Amino acid sequence: MIEPRHERALKSLDNISVKEFGATNFLLDANEDIKEKLKEIYPDRWRELFIFAVFRLLYNTPIKNLQSYYATSFLSETLPDAHLSPKVVGDLLGDVGKERESTKTFLKQFVSGNDFLLVDLTHVFSLSENVISSMPGYNSKREFLPQIHMIFLFSLDHRMPSYFRMVAGSIRDVSSLALTVKEAGVKNTAMIGDKGFYSEDNVLALEKEGLHYLLPLKRNSSLIDYTKIQEGDRRALDGHFLFEKRAIWYYSYELKEGELKERKITVFLDERLKAEEEKDYLSRIEDNDAETLETFFKVQYRMGTISVITDLDKSGERIYNLLKSRAEIETMFDAFKNVLNADRSYMRDDYHMEGWMFINFVALVFYYRLYRLLADNSLLKKFSPGDVLIHLSRVYRLKIQDQWVTSEIPKKSRDIMEKLELPIT
Repeated sequence: MIEPRHERALKSLDNISVKEFGATNFLLDANEDIKEKLKEIYPDRWRELFIFAVFRLLYNTPIKNLQSYYATSFLSETLPDAHLSPKVVGDLLGDVGKERESTKTFLKQFVSGNDFLLVDLTHVFSLSENVISSMPGYNSKREFLPQIHMIFLFSLDHRMPSYFRMVAGSIRDVSSLALTVKEAGVKNTAMIGDKGFYSEDNVLALEKEGLHYLLPLKRNSSLIDYTKIQEGDRRALDGHFLFEKRAIWYYSYELKEGELKERKITVFLDERLKAEEEKDYLSRIEDNDAETLETFFKVQYRMGTISVITDLDKSGERIYNLLKSRAEIETMFDAFKNVLNADRSYMRDDYHMEGWMFINFVALVFYYRLYRLLADNSLLKKFSPGDVLIHLSRVYRLKIQDQWVTSEIPKKSRDIMEKLELPIT
């Protein structure tokens, strides 16, 4: 009797004698506590949850490829018997999503420290009509799209993800932010918004809820005074600092009238960004007669600027770095968003979406732990977390005469392992 094709394929995977070892073994060792916490809260499903998060970080893999990555990874030896077929994983996500109390118990271990960023992420869109939370709503680009509204807490003390909560995509108000902070049980929280979040009403509502805020303004906002930039005398500015080897100039002032009287505005000027934007604008003038130099002269002083309204009593440099922290978080979630299209057939309802986001959160914790390890060893200028994982993934285990041995280690991989003091086995 001839075996079905898929069974023959699975048997062939069982006979693989070369398996990726370095990156997955590093993530396993570095996150032993998370593995144990998953085992405690999800005793029957912890293997699948942990392994899915590992492969989501390493390969940004969609659900349909999990089995293949597992079979070719040494995790299939160290964490055997994980069930990662698309159907099993789809059901798993739904089950995890239904257990919000278990999710909260898991998340609470990351809620430590004194200062937190509160980030409103609207970049993860759902493509399933059955996802109730994916109601039509406006994103920061004023696009009316079905979307998932995710609220995310990030610990500044530990530079680590701390908490997440999902609400219906059409609900984008301060009350949902306040409820998330209350659910997480944190106190000193600053809302870092996008340009679409600012409004006078939102500022007043944040203050009423006792939430600090740092909200970027659109460049044509009437709150922004560009006079000091127009005058062109740097001595009139409050100062400068270096960010990624380039000078950022800034100045602050208080609003003198209206409902937001005495609120602080800070304007940053990035000369490199200004030069790039001027070049782009002027090149469009050459290609399009509708663009005129007169329009350029009207907006030239806005170019290269970022302006915010905030109640934070922080230096200009600190405020700028907080803005960039939000950008880092967005970049990671944008990467996860890209795989949502491939996973859309498994996102059957709100519960599946919650479970899917849980996996991404765990993967994000893995990422920031590696980020912090690089920072502690002063290696961020040489290697990104992605660089490290790529080089570690080039370390294999080979099966020779029924014994697993470590392959030859490439020079670059060995160099990274030595710098991070990782065991070479």
